Amino acid sequence: MLKDEKVALGMKAFKTVKMHPDHAEIDPILAGKGKTVPRMLVVDPTKMKVTVLEKSKLKASALFSALKKVSGKVYKEKLDKVVKSHLKLLTEQDQLANAEKVLSEKVSRLGAEGKKAEKELAEIKEEHKQVQADLKEIAKKQKDLWSLTPKKKKAA
Repeated sequence: MLKDEKVALGMKAFKTVKMHPDHAEIDPILAGKGKTVPRMLVVDPTKMKVTVLEKSKLKASALFSALKKVSGKVYKEKLDKVVKSHLKLLTEQDQLANAEKVLSEKVSRLGAEGKKAEKELAEIKEEHKQVQADLKEIAKKQKDLWSLTPKKKKAA
């Protein structure tokens, strides 16, 4: 239904809860918010305002807009910039995975023994180590990217 990379990544900034409509109806914050199923409710924790997405409004673009709006009130970082950065990291990760596959294929094609084959194998192993190190670095960057900083509450 909402198969969009931006939405999937943007949801990482939120806690998602699946509820039966009857349970949502008795929740003090969610009661009376929306009528049809399926629906998504995005809660702004700063003001306890609820954005209701249902029927024709239940689209990936509308959900991402609601997520951006709420995250802008809660976090210092801009959600769309974080998502865009994460998408770039995923592209790099895919490229490294492809490079790793190519290196594995090179190893399987190396059939002859001798100094030349040993030298090529050593070079491939070194490249493989570098690819693995780069993949670990990307995983660390992805984790760090989602260490969002909450905005400070204003003094009353």
